[in-house]
This record gives sequence, C-alpha cells and structure tokens, in this order.
Amino acid sequence: MQSTFSKAIKTLTLLFCFFCVLHAQGQLGFCNGNLGDPIFTEDFGTGIGNSKLSFGTTTYKFTKKTPGDGFYVVSNHTRHFNWYHIQDHTPGDTNGRMLIVNASYKPGEFIRIPFSGLCENTSYEFSSWMVNLMRDNTRACGSGIPIDVTFEIWNKSNKTLLASGSTGPIPGGKTPTWRQFALVFQTRPNETSVILKIRNNGTGGCGNDLALDDIAFKPCGDRVVILDKNNKKQVSVNKSYLPFSTTLKAQPDFAVFSSHFYQWQESKDGVNWQDIPNAQEETYKIPPTSSRVFYRTKVAENARNLKNALCYSYSDFYEVSISKAKPIVIKRPEVKGIPNIATNGCDGVNLSLEKQEVRVPPIYVNRQRLPKTHKRVIIVKQDAKIIFDKVWFDGGVGRFVQTGEEVIRKGHPKGYTVVHETVYTKAKYGYNAVTRSYTQY
Repeated sequence: MQSTFSKAIKTLTLLFCFFCVLHAQGQLGFCNGNLGDPIFTEDFGTGIGNSKLSFGTTTYKFTKKTPGDGFYVVSNHTRHFNWYHIQDHTPGDTNGRMLIVNASYKPGEFIRIPFSGLCENTSYEFSSWMVNLMRDNTRACGSGIPIDVTFEIWNKSNKTLLASGSTGPIPGGKTPTWRQFALVFQTRPNETSVILKIRNNGTGGCGNDLALDDIAFKPCGDRVVILDKNNKKQVSVNKSYLPFSTTLKAQPDFAVFSSHFYQWQESKDGVNWQDIPNAQEETYKIPPTSSRVFYRTKVAENARNLKNALCYSYSDFYEVSISKAKPIVIKRPEVKGIPNIATNGCDGVNLSLEKQEVRVPPIYVNRQRLPKTHKRVIIVKQDAKIIFDKVWFDGGVGRFVQTGEEVIRKGHPKGYTVVHETVYTKAKYGYNAVTRSYTQY
C-alpha cells in the first residue's frame, strides 16, 4: 500500500512539473528590463505589388495574385476578399510592405528564420506586430475564424525548444488593430544560434487571415536607471548655476544579470551616442556643462560582452536641460570703495566719509526705479527743541538720498543726530547700493 501511494505521489509530481514547464514555455511577454540595439529587424521593405520572402523559409506557397488558403504574399496592400484595406505598420513608410498570410486548412508552421552570432548565457526579446485582416460579422463568414499564432525559439539543431508563446484566438473587430507580441528567451552556455518558428494554430477557411510586420530581435538586460546625487533622473538647471556638474550612478534591478559591467555614453540630442573614454565604472562625474546633454550606459553581464553589440543592453538616460526661467541669483561686481567726501556749510552741518572697503552681497534688485516718496525726519538742534523736515526718495541715481537716522542725546560723543544715507549706482542687473553715515550737530 505504501509503495502504491508513493508511486501515485511521484506521478502527480511529474505531471505537475510537466504542466509547469508547458505553462512557462507558453507565455508571451516583453523584456521587463532595458533593451539593446536590434540585432535583427525585418519590415519587408517598400514597393508596389506582391513579392516573395527575402529571408527564412516557409511551407506556404507564394502567389502573384490573391492569396488563397495556404498561400502568402509580401505586399503593400490587402485589397483581397472582404479583408480590411490597411497600410503596413512601419512608421513613415511609403508603399510599405508586410507579410500577408491566408492560413492553411491544417494548423502548422508557416515561417522559419535562423539567427546566428548571438551571445551565450544572454537574454533576448523577439517581437512582431500582427493584425487580423478579417472584417467583423460579414455576410459570407459571420464573425469568421479568429487568428491564433504561436512563436517558438529552438536551438540550432532544432531538437530543444527554448521558449514559446501563443497569442490565443484573436477575432476580427470593427476596426483593424495592429498589436505587438513578444517572447523572451535565454541562450545557454556555448549557444550562439537559434531558430525562430511561427505556427498557425487555427484552421483555414472563412477567416484566419493575418498580416505580420516589423519583426525584431533585441538583447534584454536589467532595468537600469541613472540617478544623480539627489536621486533624480533628470535636472533642469537655471542659468545662474551654470556651468553645471554632478555625479551619476547606474542602479540595476538584478532581474536578469547577476553582475554588471558598464560603458558610459554621451549625446547632444538623445539620438546619436558616443562612448566616453575611460568611463566604465558604476558612477560617472559629469564635466561642467552649460548646454543640454544626455547620459546613459551600456550594460553587460561580463566585460567581454561590452564589445559586442549583440550582447549588451542600455540603461535609461539622464538629461541635463537648461531652464528658460529668469536668473534666480545674479552675482554683481564688487564695489571697491567710495572716495573721501567733505562738505562744509548748510548752517554748520559737516559731512564727511572715510574711504572703506564695501562688499556688496550677490542680491538681485528686481526694480527699475526707487520708490518716489518722502520721509519725515527729526532734527535736534538745541536742548529739547525739535525740528521736523522732509527728505525725498526721488529715484535718483548717482547721488545720496537719506534712508534712516538715529536721534542721539546731548553729550553723546558722536553728537546729537546720526543720519544714514545711501547712494545708488546703475549696474548691469538692477542697482548697486552703498551706505554712508554722518553726524548732525
């Protein structure tokens, strides 16, 4: 009894593992990290009329006319049967072509493409755009047979399935919709070649008609973000703080790679990138810049793969932009000093100012004119007698105007009253201001 129970448990375990493998192989999905440059792309070119496949092999037959069940064409139009009339998916194409397939009556493989020159122990993403050409609810076919496609990645010998995923049934809709599908796989040790197979899971007849476009293979790596010292992914710098510099750091999520090697890159437009010499560490210090610039890094699991474009991916980029806002802080020229001023007269009032070093703090004066108003001034002349007067602030530039005063008691060594005045001189940004004081007896 014990032996029979153990065998049953083992059988259930094996079946569970088998279905787990099927589930793992049957999942379509995109790279969760960052991608590298495409190592293969196929947009089927441009031109008018039908043409044959220029790559790979197919079990379907080519025709120069309307493709029946089990036939294909590479064409710039889909004006056949009661199909939707659509353009290819590739942006910017004129008379762009796509692979158009009228599924065979029996499910099976309809295209096979070999790939070589890959890197061992490296993850890749295969992707393709696909659309159902069948109109929804036609008189002849009703809703029609939905399209249903499986993508498979096999090893070079065509004996080991590395990954697979199915789209599931995709019925025709009220409008044709291009949809992208992807499959992620990883090469094994000493494995540098694979085979892509695309299979039709449905039957032919009224429906199951599709178009494929923009096939691509790209290296798939960790999601790597670039952060500065403030943990920001970008910065907008006010002109007052130029030139700007900071230290960047690459932060991977370790979803794919267990180790990381870097090669930093720089770009002026975010499109054309150049390697930065001797910049292969986890961090990089930006040299002082006064213009817009982008930074990113190549990422590979070993140093050797950084030299092979088929093996590395890219990080997100970090952007340094220049703010269009007005300067926040303006550093004005320092005022070295004021010459001696001595004036006698004005009923015995003596004015004097000794030469002194005055340092003006870098404060931006955001006004074009000084306020035009007056202030009531107290002048003490004899004993407790008080005289009132007015001093105007008329916005004048280049001469002193009174800005404050102190009333001092009789017998104070500085006299009865100390008056504070300020001279304003026009500067490049706003005004420079220097204050003087004198004693009034």
